[in-house]
Amino acid sequence: MSQFRNLLVAISGALFFLVAGPHSPARAQDACDVIVYWDANFGGESMRTQDDMSYVGDHWNDQISSIRVLAGFWEFYWDANYRGEVLRLGPGNYPFVGDHWNDQISSFRCSRR
Repeated sequence: MSQFRNLLVAISGALFFLVAGPHSPARAQDACDVIVYWDANFGGESMRTQDDMSYVGDHWNDQISSIRVLAGFWEFYWDANYRGEVLRLGPGNYPFVGDHWNDQISSFRCSRR
């Protein structure tokens, strides 16, 4: 009987892993993930990150035109070090950030996971 019980425990554990998988909802909620693009409609160069960027670097500064927020809520700033005007975006696809924000972003960070 003890072997049968151990077998059931092993099977139920394996089934839980198959159903929940390594990317269970609890882990997905803790994530931040974003892709920024040089051009509108997700064109040109792209950069994917899960990290805050106090400065996007000289190459990316004032170049972002479209954004895909894969996870988390992100804040995009006109200036380095999270200063200046802020644009807040949640999960979704943003094929154009708008005339006001186009080629203006210098820093960004995940504000809420």
